[in-house]
Amino acid sequence: MITSNYLTELNRLKRVEPVEVPRLEDVNMVIKDRVDAHSYETNTWNDLKGVVDNPVLSNDLTVLRAGTEPAPIPEMQYPNICVDSRYSYELGRKVRYLRIFKKGCANNDRALIYIHGGAYYGGSAEDSLIPLRLLATRFNGTIYTVDYGLAPENPYPFGLWDCLSVLSLVVKTKHDITLAGDSAGGSMALGLSQLSHYMGICDISSQLLFYPTVIHGSDLNGGLWDDSRIPIIDEQRDVLHASYEVFKQLDKKMTELYLPEQDIDLTSPILSPMYSDPSLYKKVTVLTGEYDPFRLQDEAFIEKLGMAGCDATYIRYGGMSHAFLNLVGKAAASEDAIYECAKRL
Repeated sequence: MITSNYLTELNRLKRVEPVEVPRLEDVNMVIKDRVDAHSYETNTWNDLKGVVDNPVLSNDLTVLRAGTEPAPIPEMQYPNICVDSRYSYELGRKVRYLRIFKKGCANNDRALIYIHGGAYYGGSAEDSLIPLRLLATRFNGTIYTVDYGLAPENPYPFGLWDCLSVLSLVVKTKHDITLAGDSAGGSMALGLSQLSHYMGICDISSQLLFYPTVIHGSDLNGGLWDDSRIPIIDEQRDVLHASYEVFKQLDKKMTELYLPEQDIDLTSPILSPMYSDPSLYKKVTVLTGEYDPFRLQDEAFIEKLGMAGCDATYIRYGGMSHAFLNLVGKAAASEDAIYECAKRL
């Protein structure tokens, strides 16, 4: 049930204006801090406070996949939003996808193709259905969310080929196309943009990326993983550090499963968009949490795009960690992130 506190916080977040940050002077930067600055949002804190020192990530794929399943969130009713399941047979593949649209908008020229997260080995097209239905209420176009094949059964580049199949289908009837995704799906969306450009399929209008991972094989002891750079109240510092330690393990694990026994250059821009040509991207919005372990790489990536002349926007939510889309209906910042995306479509 939506509370008055939730609505009050949502209204406050909507009024936050862009600010100038010296290190990101070429980026439209929006910092939406909490009233209780530099502390975890309540739902996020309750999820993470049990993380202990020296946490160890499981090697069991079943356990790992269970960890990517989103917790139940409040079911929101959108009577004018339609959802159906279809298949693309382009490029000789059979790829399931969901189609989400507002009544009367299915035949519009605009499309958003969404690639779900899950560290390449987990997740499904249904995982982001509630936030995408919310987005559809404010988007006069069609959303397609791809149920691509998961690693390691479908290692790189098979999942990307599945996404390319759906894009090849969509481009037949839509010409204003945005690519979007969360976490690993955000990285795949950037790789898909590059593939589409270099293969001559189409140039993507814009990207909407929720807390994307943008680099494989990074230095886990380097600056992109230095949680000491992140301000937080003293009593929550240990939990933040433990969260980063878990994600360092996850970073290695998802690369191992996405590229099993493959001798592939991890600096390939398709795999690691951090190394891609920033001039390929026209308009990019990155949304992340203050305490997301991918925050520092996201900031480095969006700064690179801004310096190259891309229309780059970076929105950071105070107190939030990774996968905060799973908190729509629980944390106002998650719903506000959907509204921010709608404004940029």
